[in-house]
Amino acid sequence: MPLSPDLAKNIQNFLHTQEKQILSPYACQSSLGIRKIPESSTFRPVFVRDGDRIIHSLSYARYFDKTQVFFWIKSDLHQHRMLHVQLVSKLGRVVASVLGLNQDLVEAIALGHDIGHPPFGHDGERILSDLCKSKGIGSYHHNYGSVWFLQEVERQNLTLPVLDGILCHNGESHHQKIALEGSLPLSWDQLNKEREELRMENIREIQPKTLEGILVRYIDVVSYISRDILDAEHLNIIKFSDIPDNVKKVLGTTNREIIDSLITDIISESYHQPYIGYSDAVFEALQELYRFNLDHIYLHEEKETVLPLITRAIHTLWDKYYQDLMDENRDSKIYTDHIDFNLRMIQDRYPEINSHQKYPYLQNSPEIIVRDFISGMTDQYFWNLASEIDPSLSFHPESIY
Repeated sequence: MPLSPDLAKNIQNFLHTQEKQILSPYACQSSLGIRKIPESSTFRPVFVRDGDRIIHSLSYARYFDKTQVFFWIKSDLHQHRMLHVQLVSKLGRVVASVLGLNQDLVEAIALGHDIGHPPFGHDGERILSDLCKSKGIGSYHHNYGSVWFLQEVERQNLTLPVLDGILCHNGESHHQKIALEGSLPLSWDQLNKEREELRMENIREIQPKTLEGILVRYIDVVSYISRDILDAEHLNIIKFSDIPDNVKKVLGTTNREIIDSLITDIISESYHQPYIGYSDAVFEALQELYRFNLDHIYLHEEKETVLPLITRAIHTLWDKYYQDLMDENRDSKIYTDHIDFNLRMIQDRYPEINSHQKYPYLQNSPEIIVRDFISGMTDQYFWNLASEIDPSLSFHPESIY
């Protein structure tokens, strides 16, 4: 039974008053949580509702079998995207509470920031992006894909600050300090413009318009930089004892110590400030640690041997499902597992969309639809489809438990 309108309004006013009293003057208030399609308000804060929508989305469920780094090894020990976004969300809320930022906004951005990641991590993203460019539809970046999936494919109707934070996150680009620039607009026109400029590679990096969005960029790095080493240690690739001496001296020698050092430094440098940043010594050590990870993990020779097979499989899937669209093969997986499946999931919110001809998503080019189908796949689903088309495309990684 719903709350009475008066009680819901009273609760909403109480929560807004609390925000004004508790949050930093640099924080994003829930009152700025504007949706593209207006909805009736409830007592639940808008960013809380966004976080719930992301968790219940189809794309979020696929996190569980999208590998973070080690796609060439099968193991229950290393993290997948599901764990990574939970770590970003957890750490982000802790730091946001200390800095007086909107924890609900930080959580929603964190939960959705990797929705658009294709299978096989950044290597799969690069291979798919190169293929997209060869097909004339621009590049593919997972932050672009995250906003595209949540807003256009699944029609979640999230708020502008959440989508901005997701689009502007970039865990591979490290800055010592990012300041909140009040002159930057937070608008739907600006979001759509930046999204498309990113796809066409007119820009490579976008400034978050909220301090919460900036914070998630930093916490994304904190969450993976030493955890990747922990996973590598479990898999007997490298050990924490192998990291450079200066990194050990400044940041520590374990996953816990490194995370604590980075979080503590962010808080010390950013407390009551309109920016998020690191001290000189910590930022230098972080850069050195990332270079170490790049040499010993992200460019690992065993991974490099699998990439040609992945490249061939992505091209094979593209050709197969593009032709199925051209032939309107409604029994194809691109219809049953992607187009029709997403359509059924959004019809409860938009009942006027009652046939695939009226589904706005199908107004896009067939190349866009194939791109989205492939980018949304989990690692195992990808290999299942690839081996069905061509048995030589099967992959059986080494298992370590």
